[in-house]
Amino acid sequence: MNSPEDASPVSPFSVWIRRISMFLMSIGATGFVAAVAWWFMFFEQMLGIDVKAASECFYRTTMECQAGNFVGSFMEKSPYEPMFMWVVVAVAIIGFLVYIFTSES
Repeated sequence: MNSPEDASPVSPFSVWIRRISMFLMSIGATGFVAAVAWWFMFFEQMLGIDVKAASECFYRTTMECQAGNFVGSFMEKSPYEPMFMWVVVAVAIIGFLVYIFTSES
């Protein structure tokens, strides 16, 4: 029979690490939403409804994207930078991996 005395106590360090990892996943998810919004707002002001033409610019910078960023730098919004999206995705993945590999007990 399992009694509460038989259960091993949860390590405070483990709880702290899991909270940090959840925080990292939250930052990653929020940052990803911000990257989508930044990409959309920047290219929508240049391309209008045809913003899908700049879909490749979301995850990498091609020559066309560099030209668009150059032209867009004269507008009011800062040019979209895909590196931001990759950084927040990496933060979310790190948080997820830490969460998965940290034991609950």
